[in-house]
Amino acid sequence: MHAPDELGTTSRLIHLGMVIFGISAWLTGELAEVEEGSRFGYDLHSWLGIGLTVFILLRIITGLIGPANVRFSQWVPLTRERLGQVVDDTRALLILRLPDRPLHYGLSGLVQFLGLLVFTLMALTGSILFVMLEPETEAEGLLHLVEELHETGELLIPLYLAIHVGAVVLHALAGRHKWRRMFFIKG
Repeated sequence: MHAPDELGTTSRLIHLGMVIFGISAWLTGELAEVEEGSRFGYDLHSWLGIGLTVFILLRIITGLIGPANVRFSQWVPLTRERLGQVVDDTRALLILRLPDRPLHYGLSGLVQFLGLLVFTLMALTGSILFVMLEPETEAEGLLHLVEELHETGELLIPLYLAIHVGAVVLHALAGRHKWRRMFFIKG
């Protein structure tokens, strides 16, 4: 059993998989348009997205039945107490004080929850498009809506990454090198 502020190897590998496949799929999004019969960019983007989907599914499974410290029931900020922690952390930031809570609690938990929602949206909509839309065809009806939702990732992913990475950098500047735990480094 892991302490509330610890991640096991499985959680770290799932996070690493989401990072690698999620960011790679986002970066190759512009290549997804089939140009002059070449499907290389489309295929690359699609398979990176499918890789992300696999890691998102693993994260959802561990969030439902995994170790207690990574279960959604323990940290998703949808209770009065957890929302109060988010408010407290936000107030602390407004007076230029960096909140210091265990992993997944307070504002940190909200940011992680929103990131999981963004990448789940991208994985779900991308998978639907992969299965239901033939390359070089125009999406119509409900598939057009799915495509538009998928394209929101062009804005949501860099916004999320700026917040998440920005928080990691702020913690590091404050001497709290929590990022090291993701790479099995003491710190």
